Amino acid sequence: MYQTFQKTEILKSKIAFGDLIADGDSAKKFPFVLIWNKVDTLQKRPLKIAFSVSKKRFPLAVDRNAMKRKIREIYRLNKTEWYSKLDANYAALIIYTSKEKLKSTEMEPKLKQVFDRFIADVKSTN
Repeated sequence: MYQTFQKTEILKSKIAFGDLIADGDSAKKFPFVLIWNKVDTLQKRPLKIAFSVSKKRFPLAVDRNAMKRKIREIYRLNKTEWYSKLDANYAALIIYTSKEKLKSTEMEPKLKQVFDRFIADVKSTN
């Protein structure tokens, strides 16, 4: 599988966001919170995802966008491993909760731990 991040993998639907916030499950590992929900719709990829960085913690859009870019890149490089472990379709939201800018090398292991918890929870509910 190619290590690209395509439009079909981005979560955009307001309805899906509403469902995620209302009754989504979550996994936490500072500085990340991963909220997910199982989706019954047909998707090209097993996971549609969105990334969020708080405007309250990073008032400058430049900083928010830089953090989202770093998180997206970590996700892009590791997604093939995670996709192979999923057997259904999911919608997910990653929220960055730290007040400090972390380097990609510091964020990667923590994001991997969050996804490992997500996959473990998904496997235990099936």
